[in-house]
Amino acid sequence: MSKRRTYAPRVARPVHGGLRLQQSRRTLWWRRRWIEFLEGLHMGARLGRGRNYAQCGQVTSLTVAPGRLEATVQGAEEEPYVLSVSMDELPAAAVRRILEAEPTYAAQLYARVVPMAFEAALQREGLSLFPKTRDDLRVDCSCRDWSKPCKHVVAALYLFIDALAATPQYLLRFRGIALEEPDTVPSRLVLPRAAVAALRPAVGTAFVPRRLGSFPYWRGSDDLTKTLETVYRRAAASASVAAASFTADFAFPED
Repeated sequence: MSKRRTYAPRVARPVHGGLRLQQSRRTLWWRRRWIEFLEGLHMGARLGRGRNYAQCGQVTSLTVAPGRLEATVQGAEEEPYVLSVSMDELPAAAVRRILEAEPTYAAQLYARVVPMAFEAALQREGLSLFPKTRDDLRVDCSCRDWSKPCKHVVAALYLFIDALAATPQYLLRFRGIALEEPDTVPSRLVLPRAAVAALRPAVGTAFVPRRLGSFPYWRGSDDLTKTLETVYRRAAASASVAAASFTADFAFPED
């Protein structure tokens, strides 16, 4: 009776100075969408192994280019594996049309925030910042694993997702969105004379608290709105004085 052949488990070679997950606790929606996509591929143990590679620092390099991620991952072999993840770039014309129609999206993107409304606008154009199916990503790795994506690709994607917490611009770059650098803010504020002359304190007070209604756990029977009205009046008076004192610093365009 023949004995069943067994194989020793392959252990990845240790790496010094590799890239590691930062274990960010920021539950940003654009990171969750990527994680949900990975978990939805039903990769079984490969998902956990890839995450373990990312946690242990097995990824030695990761670069983000328009439509392409490239990485090197140290596995059990002496030479690290070389891999790439590609995705079609978003059409520039559609992105430009959306940002021009709603400039606040661009302002938020510059501020390292990806607005959900921007993704909704893309979806109305039949587009998305995120992959929806396995076929949306084209993966390649020099390892011998026939399953795609392999654990090395998963490790690189986890690091990419982790980096999106601090730098969501990586997501934009990967999807082919290049934001132009904003112009330098001028030293003097340029306003038309009519805009300065129209600066007036609000007639009413405490508009926001009135819309919010009563607050729980307030001080006994005191009225919160009436309490804040004094603060609003003082703030409005201070704003009027500040506007009047700064008028001399405004640069008025020639008529």
